[in-house]
Amino acid sequence: MTPTRFPDDVVVALHDSGVTVTCLPVQLDGGEWQAALFYVVPLGSPALGTGALDQGPFAVQFEGDLFEHEQGTVLELDIEIRVPGNPLAGTLLFLTGHASAHFEALTLLGTQEDVPLFIGDPFCQVLCQQRVPLSEAHRAGFSELVAEAVRLDAVIRMSGHYDAEAAFTAASERQHGRT
Repeated sequence: MTPTRFPDDVVVALHDSGVTVTCLPVQLDGGEWQAALFYVVPLGSPALGTGALDQGPFAVQFEGDLFEHEQGTVLELDIEIRVPGNPLAGTLLFLTGHASAHFEALTLLGTQEDVPLFIGDPFCQVLCQQRVPLSEAHRAGFSELVAEAVRLDAVIRMSGHYDAEAAFTAASERQHGRT
């Protein structure tokens, strides 16, 4: 069964956090749990209404990095979906030591052969979907970033200075400063 709308839990997560892209563990069609990407194309985007989204599947680029803050570590995952004429891009911020869904999604990305990608309109109706292959290098990279974030957060926790919200806020502010 092909979903026509993002799962309700995903819609709630997107709206509660006020973001347009997320990666969450989901169970599609009663299958295994897997990390999936959900991208909401904002109103006014040239990708809407031009037929560009009918030309998939699209090349997808990932770039991961750790943001080390004195109060916690945030894993940043930049994603670019190469839609013709107007690529869709976003940054996902993950707290490995605070939100279990973040840790689970990253752990799954380190083991999956591919990741489901759903692109939707502002009402979370699916406009297109595809599976993005993950190479062994991608999976190893995700696993290494998670292991490093967990290690750094453990040291910060031992110092008594761990504050996931402060680290997340600093990473978010840094991302907004880049755009």
